[in-house]
Amino acid sequence: MQTIKNSLKKVSSIEFMPLVIGYIILIIFFAIKSDHFFTLNNFLNIALYAANVGILSCTMTLIIVAGHIDLSIGSVIALGGVVLGTLLNKGMPIGVAILGAIAAGALTGLYNGILITRIKINAFITTLAGMEIFRGMSYLVTNGKAITLSNNVIKAIGRGYTLGIPNAVLIMLAVIIIFTLVSKYTVFGRRIFVIGGSSQVAYLSGINVETNLTVLFVLNGVMCGLASVIYCSQLGSAMPSNANGMEFDVISAVILGGASLSGGKGSIVGALFGALLLGTLSNGMVMLNIHTYWQQVISGVVLVLAVVLDVIKNRSAQRTLAA
Repeated sequence: MQTIKNSLKKVSSIEFMPLVIGYIILIIFFAIKSDHFFTLNNFLNIALYAANVGILSCTMTLIIVAGHIDLSIGSVIALGGVVLGTLLNKGMPIGVAILGAIAAGALTGLYNGILITRIKINAFITTLAGMEIFRGMSYLVTNGKAITLSNNVIKAIGRGYTLGIPNAVLIMLAVIIIFTLVSKYTVFGRRIFVIGGSSQVAYLSGINVETNLTVLFVLNGVMCGLASVIYCSQLGSAMPSNANGMEFDVISAVILGGASLSGGKGSIVGALFGALLLGTLSNGMVMLNIHTYWQQVISGVVLVLAVVLDVIKNRSAQRTLAA
C-alpha cells in the first residue's frame, strides 16, 4: 500500500501532469462530440501534425530553460527548405541537399548565438530581427516563387510510413529520446539548467556560459534544418512562406509542457504532450467545423492560460521561499 502511495506521489509531482490530465479530458470531449475522432488513423494524423512542433520543441525547451527564446525558427525552416529545393534543382545528390538544409539552419543558429552571447544583444530582439532577415533571404533566393520537389526520398521522409507509423513521427520520437537523454544525463544538459537558474552562478562555477549557449542555438538551427526537410516533404514544395507562425506553436507547446519563461525549468517530454495537445485541439476543432478565426482565438487563449499558470506557480514558489 505504501508503495502505491509513493508511486502516486511521484506521478502527481511531475511538472506537466496537469497538462496530461487536461489532454485526456480534451480527448474524451472530442471523442464524445465526433464519431470520427477516436480512431487510430486520426491519432496518427494528430501525431503527424505535431511532428515538426515536437522536434523543434526539444531545443526550444532548452533555450527557454536557459532563460532565452528564439522567434526565428519559422523563417529558418523556410530558408532551409529553399536551400534544399535549390540544391536539388541544381542536380545535387539528395544527401548533399539535406545536409545543405541542415547546414543552413546551423549557420542561422550560430548567427543568433554569436549576437546573443558575444555582442550581448537581447535574444528577443536578435531572433525577432532574424525572423525578418531569414524570411527575406528566402524570398530573395526564390524571387517569391515555390520550388517543386519531386524526389522520392524527400517524399518518403515526410509522407512515407514504416510499419504503419509515419516516418516523420518516428523521426520526432528519435529526436525526443536523444534530447531527453542529453538534458538529463549529460554535462551539457545539466549546464543549461544551471545557466537558466542563474547565469552568474553558472559562470562562478566554471561553466563557459557563452560557449554553451552558442552551441545550444546551433543545435536549435540544426533541428530547424531537419524540420525544413520534413515540412517540404509534406507539402511537396519549398516556399519562402513555409512555416509562417511556426514559432507560436512551438513556444506554446513548450510553455504548456511546464517550461518557465523565467528560465531554469522545463521538460522535453512535457513539451511533447504540449505539441500533441495543440495538434489534438486543432484536429478536433476542424472535425467540429469550428471557424478558422475562432480556432486562432482559442489557440491564443490556451497559450495565455499556460503563461498565467506559469506566473502563478512562480509567485507561489517565491512566497514559499520568502516564508
